[in-house]
Amino acid sequence: MAKIISVGLQDLHTQMKITNRLLAAGLRERMKQNELIQLLAGTGASQQEIADVLDTTPGTVSVTLQRFRNKAKG
Repeated sequence: MAKIISVGLQDLHTQMKITNRLLAAGLRERMKQNELIQLLAGTGASQQEIADVLDTTPGTVSVTLQRFRNKAKG
């Protein structure tokens, strides 16, 4: 029984990743990458999760978020 639940959760996780990538692809047409990073960070997503969705590196996400923080400080 536990194996069936585990496989089901893995499938759900895979489907969510695909959905997130499709949504990000649609948003890319309307928004810049740094805006998408800020938007996704606001949802509580980790830097790795944001990088996976936007097909970039966690380093790029980190630098972009740091720039936003510095800009906000004025």
